[in-house]
Amino acid sequence: YNILSFVESASIKKVLNENNLIYKDSYKASRILLEESIINYPTLKYFIDLHRDSSVYEKTTCVIDNKSYAKILFVLGLENKNYLENEKMINSLNERLIKVNSCLSRGITKKSGVGVDGVYNQDFNSNAILIELGGQYNTITEVNNTLKIFAKVLAEYILEETWKLKKNLVLLQ
Repeated sequence: YNILSFVESASIKKVLNENNLIYKDSYKASRILLEESIINYPTLKYFIDLHRDSSVYEKTTCVIDNKSYAKILFVLGLENKNYLENEKMINSLNERLIKVNSCLSRGITKKSGVGVDGVYNQDFNSNAILIELGGQYNTITEVNNTLKIFAKVLAEYILEETWKLKKNLVLLQ
């Protein structure tokens, strides 16, 4: 969709080890990578943390026209200063995904309180989101089927937001 992107390829395990962190500190490790990425690529505007869920196959999968897809669950951390901005983006992406086909979305889960991170590095940027794509039992084909659809949804969102920004700049002149 002609949108430049950067995919982080560094190993979280390696970052954990290099910084004397343990598995539960994985978001701290990914924060290190986020901070490095914005230094190396200062024009980055959107940050997507892609995970898989540990739910059962039936919960993380849907079928459209005899083709299996890994469902998307958006996660919103309520314990960060940007959560209302993060929520706007997540709501828009979820609504767009539902318009393609409602079975692709598992909705939005909001996290806060004891026993959860509640931030998920979404305080790093108001365009930072966490997505759980399918689960541990989904195939790479199912994940890729969904990613093709999500890429289009995300591109449309980004292009629309860019257009709004340009329109506002013209109005200010």
